Amino acid sequence: MQDHDHVPLRRRTDDVPAAPLRVVLLAPATSAHTRRWADDLAVRGHQVTVCSWHEPGLSPDGWRAASAPTGGRRPLRVLRAGHWLRHEVRGARPDVIHVHSLGAHGALSLLLPARPTVPLLVTPWGSELRAADRHPGRALVARLALRRAVRVVPTSREVAELVATRYRVRRSRITVLSWGVPDVLLDAGHDADPRLTRAKYGIPAEATVALSVRSTSEVYRTHEILTAFSRAARVRPDLFLLLVAGHQPVHAAARHAQQEYLGLVRAWAQDLSGQVALVDQPLGQAEMFSLMRASDVAISVPRSDQRSSSVLEAAAAGCRLLLSDIAPYRELLADGLLADLLPDPLVSTLADALSGTGPLDAADRLANNQLIGQTERGSLKIAELERLYREVARAGAM
Repeated sequence: MQDHDHVPLRRRTDDVPAAPLRVVLLAPATSAHTRRWADDLAVRGHQVTVCSWHEPGLSPDGWRAASAPTGGRRPLRVLRAGHWLRHEVRGARPDVIHVHSLGAHGALSLLLPARPTVPLLVTPWGSELRAADRHPGRALVARLALRRAVRVVPTSREVAELVATRYRVRRSRITVLSWGVPDVLLDAGHDADPRLTRAKYGIPAEATVALSVRSTSEVYRTHEILTAFSRAARVRPDLFLLLVAGHQPVHAAARHAQQEYLGLVRAWAQDLSGQVALVDQPLGQAEMFSLMRASDVAISVPRSDQRSSSVLEAAAAGCRLLLSDIAPYRELLADGLLADLLPDPLVSTLADALSGTGPLDAADRLANNQLIGQTERGSLKIAELERLYREVARAGAM
């Protein structure tokens, strides 16, 4: 028998850890979503730089944030931003550049060379393509940014179809990828007493709590939610509505508009004193999830959306879901999620739903939680994104 004691073993190539990637995100550094994605990539060992039109605010941990030069008239600022962005990209030497949103950061991506040497991916956010229907300038930015992308990564099949048909992006260049629910939320357990959270926010312990899981704004139809709730509350004195203000916009005009809208909401809420609360302070993902865990019903009723992480988190938290009847939410039901869809007129259908609503039974809560855990786990989604990055980086290097 041949002696193999001193024969060196050849390591299998698929056992060798892949080299870390260098990733540039063109995304709003003030966004909690951006920070979560940058954190997730950095935790996996990748070198992440977030290039943002906006100031990053708090310094990130584990990745680098840089913001475009401020001051000066817009044409001068745009010119300076172009020099700044190309300098940042040269310094980061990225394997991929991922553009988040087709608003300011889609426009920012157009300041890169017309024939980029680094593979470019684009994820359209929320209602941006709907907004582009009404604004020729936004539509042009969207078209140009999508045309440059080697891969478009929407979170819903509906937006994938829209990108393919209206913007003529080849289907082979489109990958649908949900962002999912962070593992830390899924693995946190359901043992915490929701009465402690209710007490913290002044919610009656025995109330049937409906939580609007999106920011308080016209986009998320908060005024219509309040109108519907006020109708339902006349016959359901046990109902309690919880609203979340959301993050503060960076631009002064947007902050002013937000404050005006919040002022109207506060005035309306005063008429329903004791049954409505507005959480003004920004909430981290753990605190928002604790509110979901303390609620019976989660409401998300925009006119357009993608596969919303907030909706998925509410499902994982055990909430009954009341959702607008739009294509991305119909996709969720087709994938097995248990939820109630509310067609227009929203005020009427939401009022009816709230009038008869109650907590999900234990079996339905478990079914939704298991579905989210199996199909929407954040670590699995970020691993899929990592594989996509490596695929386009390899193709770009050929």
